[in-house]
Amino acid sequence: MDVTQLLDGALRDLAVQQDRAQRTITLIPSENSSSALARVAYLTDAANRYFFADGDDGARRFPAGRAAGHVETHLAVPLLRHLTGAAHVNVRPLSGLHAMTLLLSALASPGSTVITVDPRQGGHYATAALAKRLGLRCLQIGGPDPYHLDLEALTEMVIRHQPALVYLDISHGLFPLNIAAACAAVRAGSSAARVHADVSHTMGLVLGGLLPNPLAEGAHSFGGSTHKTFPGPPKAFLATNDAGVATAVGAAQYDMISSHHLAGVCSLGIALAEFILTDGPGYARTVVAAAQALGAALAAAGLPPQAAELGYTGCHQLWLDTTPAGIDAPTAAAQLDDAGIRVNVLDDLPGLAGKPALRLGTAETVTVGLDAADMPYLAALMTAAIRSTRTATAIAADVAALRQARTSVHQLAPDASSYRRAADLVATIFGPSLPAPAGAR
Repeated sequence: MDVTQLLDGALRDLAVQQDRAQRTITLIPSENSSSALARVAYLTDAANRYFFADGDDGARRFPAGRAAGHVETHLAVPLLRHLTGAAHVNVRPLSGLHAMTLLLSALASPGSTVITVDPRQGGHYATAALAKRLGLRCLQIGGPDPYHLDLEALTEMVIRHQPALVYLDISHGLFPLNIAAACAAVRAGSSAARVHADVSHTMGLVLGGLLPNPLAEGAHSFGGSTHKTFPGPPKAFLATNDAGVATAVGAAQYDMISSHHLAGVCSLGIALAEFILTDGPGYARTVVAAAQALGAALAAAGLPPQAAELGYTGCHQLWLDTTPAGIDAPTAAAQLDDAGIRVNVLDDLPGLAGKPALRLGTAETVTVGLDAADMPYLAALMTAAIRSTRTATAIAADVAALRQARTSVHQLAPDASSYRRAADLVATIFGPSLPAPAGAR
């Protein structure tokens, strides 16, 4: 095994990844792009350190991460409290699924009942299976159509089974849940059941104020991942105003999470600051406007997404069945990929009866600088790729030009002192160039 050759190949692959990212457009709803400034945290010593902001007694004291820990306690957590209106915020979860694990284990004990959203209604595929692994009895709520829950059935289910927790989670959703109505339906059946809203997919829309804050709508807690509609790093958090919930989550977290990836929390803090300083509410509005504009433009080109009668979407997602145009979804996705446009192919979207279709999202397109006015042109490029009316090479060149002509909306002014400080920081990490290997002359 030639390790040097393997290392060279790995670095080449990373270079290819970075180059392609600058020349392509990604329409995958579960992905986004954090800024260069936010990514700097991963280059620092914070990536190597533990930090225990709570319960940091003599047996668990790790002082090497103290300065980076200050970024958590004085930037990330305060900004999350500001944006969520929550008295208690936990930034320990590593991902949305990790946050789900922590929340389920904290608020429901083995043998108790939890109610989750049926995947056929858009619920996350893993919630029920994870609940069962934790020893919980899991029931699932559906709805009269792919876009709404059956709230009367939810109340009846709560009355009959008296769950410890109702976990509202939508992974495949064109229209966000009415959390206030769902909370009212739960409370009509039980005053003891807690309600958690997992808003991983719509986090940027919630923090941007476009969608209601789940706490204000009656949920006991909410949270989720920070790299879908929110343009942050792969991380997650949980927020609540209920001291009992915060205590239970903290107790579970102490046992379940050791390293919570301190550099990721620092990156999240920077992303939150950028979100506030660069008009997060405007970003949230643009994400939804772009999704609706892309839906309308695709429909005008003969490729109508689902839910045309409802305006295609109320968030960042669009679902596109290409088979009426004579092209199956895997073929359409491959042709888009060749043209520099990345999409999901899924066979479990609600209302599509197991038929593979494209799941599209506009959050990352807006993060890198596109807006609703760009969507007709993007739709034309997509249509040309799907219908093969132009060569993939020619379309890819136009996609690259569109991508490179835009500037990230979540980026501070180039002359901002933050960027000068970041440049100084990178210089202290690498010096004028990469250090010579040990033993090299």
